[in-house]
Amino acid sequence: MDLVLQQEQSIDKFISEGNSDEAVKTLFNLIKECAGKKDFIKAEALRDRLIEIAPMALTEITQSADIIDQEKSNSIDPVHQEIWSGLYSTFTHEEVNDLYFSMKVKTYDEGQVIFSPGEIDYALYFVDQGEAKLIYNRENEELLLKNLRPGDITGEDTFFYTTAYRTVGLKARTEVKLRTVSRKIQGKWMETSPDLENKIRAYFSKSGSILSLLEKKGVDRRIHKRIKINGKVILQLLGREGRAVGKPFMGLLNDMSEAGLAFSFKLTNEVAHKILGAKLQVRFKLPADGSSKEIKQLGMIAGIGYPVLADHTIHVRFDEPDPDIKKMLGA
Repeated sequence: MDLVLQQEQSIDKFISEGNSDEAVKTLFNLIKECAGKKDFIKAEALRDRLIEIAPMALTEITQSADIIDQEKSNSIDPVHQEIWSGLYSTFTHEEVNDLYFSMKVKTYDEGQVIFSPGEIDYALYFVDQGEAKLIYNRENEELLLKNLRPGDITGEDTFFYTTAYRTVGLKARTEVKLRTVSRKIQGKWMETSPDLENKIRAYFSKSGSILSLLEKKGVDRRIHKRIKINGKVILQLLGREGRAVGKPFMGLLNDMSEAGLAFSFKLTNEVAHKILGAKLQVRFKLPADGSSKEIKQLGMIAGIGYPVLADHTIHVRFDEPDPDIKKMLGA
């Protein structure tokens, strides 16, 4: 039988006998053993159990956390740490561990596509070795935005819930080693390292975000004529089978084109994260020959803007171009 499993069974026995001191002692030693073997998932699970069965064992709870963090720090790849010293220098000890141990290593051969425009992919990509090309497809042209080298990050557009799909592509220029972080980890970061996300955002602002790179290249992603418009829009979120989910709500129109529209609506960032990529129906009045015509369209929430002192800006992409809007715009 596995030694760890044997010790866990001993802990169960101590608890059933009411011998909490021996249970705490055995758990603490087992945490140290697992951390020393770099089995951090098991070590942290055991520490959670320690907190559950003996919440007043503050010395063991605190010391076990320190032991796990120290063992994590000792196992970080020193080459990686040197490459990312500019990022890690702004982090606390715990934040470094939280980021590093949420990473997965991936390698790609020269010319291999890492992700493509329009793809559903929510990861951050950290370049450790080699080079990769960040590209934007404009008609039949592949526009180079930046050659990413060790110490560069990309993928913030979907990772930080700004767009539902990739707006750019990434292709290996040489053999490249990347570390990826899944968007699912953000919930854990909020509990253990609440400042970590903002520090990564700050690093992007210095190194160049995807949006800033597109702006520098003079790229206008809006291929359809768009006009400012005032008015109300009624929206209904839809489930996978096209059935209504929840109640309709109203937003204020900002602009529109034959391919979509943007509207303002006040909501929490948490709700914004949940509705990004959602299907919905929109209804609004379109001026037509001195009167108005009701437009109904199906679409999806393709992007969300997060202004600091204003309502969220929500961008909707129609499933099909709208002929009435196209006619009004003379497009």
